Amino acid sequence: MTLPIDPYERRPVPGPPQPPNPVARPPMSWWRRHRVLRNWLAGVASAVAVSVISGVVLAFVTPTAEPPGGTQSSPPAPDQPFTVNMLSRGEVCLPYVVDADPATLASPHRDASAARGSRPSDDEVVAWMGKVGATPSKGNLVLTVQGVSGKAVVLQGLDVEIVERSPAPAAPAVFIIEDGCGAEESPRLFNIALDQPNPQAKPQDGVAVGGAKIPAAAFPFSVSDSDPEIFLIEANPGRCDCTWRLRLRWVGDGRSGTLVIDDHGKPFRTSGYDEPAAQVYYERTANNCPSDVTWCLLPS
Repeated sequence: MTLPIDPYERRPVPGPPQPPNPVARPPMSWWRRHRVLRNWLAGVASAVAVSVISGVVLAFVTPTAEPPGGTQSSPPAPDQPFTVNMLSRGEVCLPYVVDADPATLASPHRDASAARGSRPSDDEVVAWMGKVGATPSKGNLVLTVQGVSGKAVVLQGLDVEIVERSPAPAAPAVFIIEDGCGAEESPRLFNIALDQPNPQAKPQDGVAVGGAKIPAAAFPFSVSDSDPEIFLIEANPGRCDCTWRLRLRWVGDGRSGTLVIDDHGKPFRTSGYDEPAAQVYYERTANNCPSDVTWCLLPS
């Protein structure tokens, strides 16, 4: 995310985009709404169409005119024997650091009169982030990588580049849209500690549908058209306000290269904060928040 993230900007990359195929968002968790992820977790060893169903598409490696929430595939560049789809979403339960007066800060709901207990959609959260300049307190990326032929492509490693690192704000206003979100499924899980001197994408145990553990697995990975991989990247800022990007190293079909993964040509931005000193506000549709204000202060 320099932030705010612009959810409507796209990086031009050669190759025609696939036609959009917006779908209605059913009221279920975003992992269960991700068709490719469900197929992968179920062990389906057949060709998987690289697409994102629901969620909010913020940064693809290819251009698209779709607004957030559409379906998009990413054709490979001429020298790249695989496709990459990247999903970065507006997390409704994630704390956001916003330099704003709570009395004037807009609601993430398009309809400001939303009923108590209702959650804004992923699209609404992303639009709100861009509108108010909200910085997420954790970076969440989902990378779907798939070859374009039966030939295997070896993904050698995922490197982390810190573009800029500064201290996290000492006593910020922090805004939480919803609280009490439970754990969800995760595929190949990697955690990045952005405030470390040399941050690495470290493999972690994941969780499959039903709660079964997915053992941590480190690079390299092999992908083909019938054997994709899906990676969940969690970037934790610790006590820094960091901008960062990723570099995916690969070898395949007699070629090699490095793919830069960022936010439409700009680095992502993620900011921690001093929790004891922060002023934490909840959106009015959350529990225990008066209905006559948009954001209410969490009692200390």
